[in-house]
Amino acid sequence: MKNTIQIDVDTDRTPNVMIGHPPEFKPTTPEEAKSMIIRDISCVFEALCTLIHMADQSGYAVKADLIKTSIDHLNGMLIVDTKESNGYY
Repeated sequence: MKNTIQIDVDTDRTPNVMIGHPPEFKPTTPEEAKSMIIRDISCVFEALCTLIHMADQSGYAVKADLIKTSIDHLNGMLIVDTKESNGYY
């Protein structure tokens, strides 16, 4: 199934990150919305893994460091009230 995700990052704006879909990808039921958000998380995670791999292969960063930073950030979300964090999750 095709999935198109639009991710807009602007560090001068709050929220810093906005995620959306083209109009033709709008869910019509709560079940479709649930399926879409889970699929979106999976796709964005795969995109992160691809970026980490590219950075490592290009010599711009060390894969282990990027993965540790990613894990630390995710673990931090379990501790911090996400509504009071830096405005994008």
